[in-house]
Amino acid sequence: MTPHLSICASALVIASFVVPSHAQSEDSQTSAPTGILPLPDYSGDLWERNFLLGDFGGSRDSLAVNGIQFHIDWTQYLQGVVDGGRDTTTRYGGALDYNLTLDLQQMGVMPGALISMRAESRYGNSVNGAAGPLLPVNIDALFPLTDDLDEDVDLVVTALNYTQFLSPQFAVFLGKIDTLDGDLNEFASGRGVTQFQNYSFIFNPVSAIAPYSTLAAGVLWMPSPHVTVSTSIMNAADSSTSSGFDDFGDGWNWSVEAQFQYQLGGLPGGQNVGGLYSTDREFLQLNRRLVFEPGVGLSVPTKDESWFVYWSGWQYLWTEEEASDAPLSLINRKPDLQGIGLFARVGFADQDTITVEWSASGGVGGRGIIPGRDDDIFGLGYFYTKVNAPRLTGAGILDDYSQGFEAFYNIAITPSASLTLDAQVVEDPFPDTDTATILGVRLNIRF
Repeated sequence: MTPHLSICASALVIASFVVPSHAQSEDSQTSAPTGILPLPDYSGDLWERNFLLGDFGGSRDSLAVNGIQFHIDWTQYLQGVVDGGRDTTTRYGGALDYNLTLDLQQMGVMPGALISMRAESRYGNSVNGAAGPLLPVNIDALFPLTDDLDEDVDLVVTALNYTQFLSPQFAVFLGKIDTLDGDLNEFASGRGVTQFQNYSFIFNPVSAIAPYSTLAAGVLWMPSPHVTVSTSIMNAADSSTSSGFDDFGDGWNWSVEAQFQYQLGGLPGGQNVGGLYSTDREFLQLNRRLVFEPGVGLSVPTKDESWFVYWSGWQYLWTEEEASDAPLSLINRKPDLQGIGLFARVGFADQDTITVEWSASGGVGGRGIIPGRDDDIFGLGYFYTKVNAPRLTGAGILDDYSQGFEAFYNIAITPSASLTLDAQVVEDPFPDTDTATILGVRLNIRF
């Protein structure tokens, strides 16, 4: 599998945090009086608190007041290919995400400064290989990227970056970024741990030339709490299991994204639009014939640049409570409001260098539609991916499209733990692989 990106995820994550105090999440106890980030709420008994381990007798609250916030997400998944695919089998695995933020302004060290780190571990096996699709049916099992599919990962740092706000509307950042929180969507994000699991509902498949974890530098502009514009320059090589400093020399990427939130008929909605240009790399021109060069033999023509563009959007159709004018948080991995809405993604890529010509997905999602189950979330989606048939189908390697459905229902056991039931039906572009039906269950716990 190739690495992927939706534009400058770390900047968008920070933008979701750095908002006026009236726009902060209901999960926050209060705004940090002098800091950048809102203070998490660690209080409550086992059935009420947002973090399973609570506040450690007040010490965790004390650390947050002094600028140090941390949590661990543990996700376990059991999935089975019950029909079709390459192999009917059942697999179990899991992953841990370790998250740490240092609010240097809250600490009194540096105004407007923030350090963010994410480390990851992975164990077990997934059905990504057995199911057979061009793109994985379990995105959480794909990352961090390794040489072998489902390779165990003891501990790697996939993000470690520094952000400096020069004003409330403008910031610069530098370091290693993890891009899985890119192209945020109210009903189709969640890093594969709370909402959809299939890759096509988390990223747009046209993004196949971009890395998951890499070194980058960029700027963030927030002209209003409802608008975020980011741009970055990043190394083209994926550095999931390395520091990134040894991976220079494989080209570079320039990315731009604009994210908007608004209200339509009094109901929240949002859109993202962006693109990536990659250069100083060697891309195979897959739609060109083999060339015979005297003294060299047959060779495949190459191209030193590529690109993709994309759009995504979401819109509530109904909410139980009246929506405020404040922007919603898109990084909390669940719909903010009790209600129902629509989502969609569309992307187009350079046909000379990227296997996917264009892709689209869409569906419905929401939270709390069953009486008495206000925190349960659900989603139902369909995707269609157009494969570059002229250069592949003629050789009998791939059909010219892939499509599939996914439905999930996430049961909130407590605010810190959830159990997801998931079903997928995926038609693969490989002619010799039958349409796969995948059933699964997933448990996520936040400590």
